[in-house]
Parts: sequence; structure tokens; C-alpha cells
Amino acid sequence: MSARQTALLLLLVLVVIGSGWFLYRQDDIQQQAAVSATGHDSFVSGMDLQVMDTSGQLQYHVMAASMYHFPDQERLELDSPVIDLRREDGTSWHITADRGQTTDSGDRIWLLGQVDIDRPATGKTGSLQIRTSDLLVLPEQEQAETDSAATITAESYRIEATGLKADFRSRQLQLHSRVRGTIDGNS
Repeated sequence: MSARQTALLLLLVLVVIGSGWFLYRQDDIQQQAAVSATGHDSFVSGMDLQVMDTSGQLQYHVMAASMYHFPDQERLELDSPVIDLRREDGTSWHITADRGQTTDSGDRIWLLGQVDIDRPATGKTGSLQIRTSDLLVLPEQEQAETDSAATITAESYRIEATGLKADFRSRQLQLHSRVRGTIDGNS
């Protein structure tokens, strides 16, 4: 074998080994991508989102200790979410939860675990608290609903029910079933 043939054979062997290594690495990279496709692709610490209405006034405010985006499911996971809804009449609703999920568009927010809804007193209305769990909030419609047990407490009454729908615009609460209450200390 001549030196030229030996060099050519050595070059051919290096090309084969290099191609094999390259193909092996491509499989490894694709497997890593497949694993991460089911996980979150981004993370935000201290999320603070303010949504304005068409006139530029604050419509609602969503905060969370952290937010994770899961692109394969088109959803966001929220840790310790807080939602503030502000009404034109001066009333506001402050909603907190253990954790939450929302769509990429943010039009639906599922608050999971313990959920607390508070309406502070104003000159026109007294304070109101609602304690429930697993609440669906539609922030643009200013509505929320749950099928879980809920306790509504105000200065002069306490009402317990299973399931409720809240319309924060009209300040109406619709109770679904098993409604029991105490008004001014009387059942």
C-alpha cells in the first residue's frame, strides 16, 4: 500500500467515525428536546400584570410569586396568585389562592386550593368575604364560579352554600345548593 492510499484510507476511516459521532449526537439532542417539550419553557419570578380597559383605566391586576409557561399544553401555572378587580363605582375585589392555572390568552384563570375573595368596605358598601376552593375566574367579564363549598361573611350575616357564581359588576352572588345562613345572630 502506498502512502497515498494509506492516507486516503485513514481519511475515509476518520470521515466514517466523524459521521457516526455526528449522528449519535443528533439523536441525543433530539431526545433532550423531546424530554423538555413536556416541561416548562419559561419562568417568571414576581409576575405583575396590569390589564387596562379601552379608555386606559385599570380593569384588573394579576400578580403571582412565580409563573411557569407550558407550551405543549398552552397554559401557565401560577404560585400564590392574587387578582384585583376594580369597578368604576369604587368597589374592588381582592382574590387570593394557593396556586392557579390560566390559558396562554389569560381569559380564564383557575384558582386552585384555598381561595379567599375580599371586598373592602367603601362609603356605599360594607366589607364582604368569601372563602371557597377551586374557583374559575373570568377577569374580563368580572365573573367567578365554583362548585365547591363556599362561606360568605359580612357584618350582619354568614351564609354557607355549595357552589356559587359571582358577578362582580352587578355585585350579585348566585348560590347553587345547600344554602344555610345566619343573619344578625339568628338562623
